[in-house]
Amino acid sequence: MSLLKIKLRNWKASISDRGFTLIEIIFSVTLMSIIAMGTAQYMVYSRWDIDRGIRRQLAWINMASRMEQAVDYGYSALPDSLPETNSQISINSLTAFRSTVVTGIDDAIDGLSPSDVTLPDYYMIKIYISWFTVGNVSDSLTAYISDEMGWDY
Repeated sequence: MSLLKIKLRNWKASISDRGFTLIEIIFSVTLMSIIAMGTAQYMVYSRWDIDRGIRRQLAWINMASRMEQAVDYGYSALPDSLPETNSQISINSLTAFRSTVVTGIDDAIDGLSPSDVTLPDYYMIKIYISWFTVGNVSDSLTAYISDEMGWDY
């Protein structure tokens, strides 16, 4: 038998008998752990971001509905009918809290201020919705309405 065949046979035997060293195992486990943790973190953040988007979309739909109620009440009934503080609302089995603030603003620049002291020139309507969950998502919508000009978002 040739010397080359003997060396080749001994080399193949040494490769098949060789196992992984402890350092190689520790390195591969560490690398796999880092990759798994990064993937898990990405999935958790993605789920949280999707949940936040759903809550924000539901909040905007509810705030728009509340603004439609304000239009239905009419200008003179806004201060008495619309304000609310921390009203609990349920949307798609989710619970949130809504507050509506109506502020009368008298514009002195328009020249009507001294003569119209009983009625504000316009109202600022601000609606807040808060979800008390992880991240505490909250949104607000502001609109202005005047008796003469109608709505201005």
